[in-house]
Amino acid sequence: MTITQTLNSTAGRFTTLVVNKGANSNKFCARITSATEKTVRFYDINAQANRVVPTASVVYARSGKTQFGSLRK
Repeated sequence: MTITQTLNSTAGRFTTLVVNKGANSNKFCARITSATEKTVRFYDINAQANRVVPTASVVYARSGKTQFGSLRK
């Protein structure tokens, strides 16, 4: 399953989303609005804001048993 398919399958449920920005990564509690091959649109629950990030920057997504990527410590 691709990242786009994974994100679109969350159907508005809470999703943990980790996005790389340069050398840093940001972790969001999100509700995915839409995901395409270029961008991911989501509502950031904690900041109460709509956000758009490049799909290539998403390194991890998880909602329930649905997961994409892996986090390394």
